[in-house]
Amino acid sequence: MQWLAAWFASKGRGTTQQNVSSSADIDYFEAGWLTSMEIVEFVTEIEQHFGMQFSEDDLQDPRFVTIAGLAELILERSTQNAESNFLTGSFSQ
Repeated sequence: MQWLAAWFASKGRGTTQQNVSSSADIDYFEAGWLTSMEIVEFVTEIEQHFGMQFSEDDLQDPRFVTIAGLAELILERSTQNAESNFLTGSFSQ
């Protein structure tokens, strides 16, 4: 969740990492922390940073609009990727 809070804080809009972290259950679209134009950049950076990919279902998941919910989705995807890599024998070096 720290990386997500730092990402939002880096975009300005009166946010700091501390106030973003303490507002983890606030809808970041409604709070004005993320515009519809920034969503592609946001998703791409998350996928690159955490080495995972969101599905269409993830993007429609109600948890996707809060930092706490997004952290849950990232953890789920990261865990699934690790399990898949373990089962198929494909590991990143």
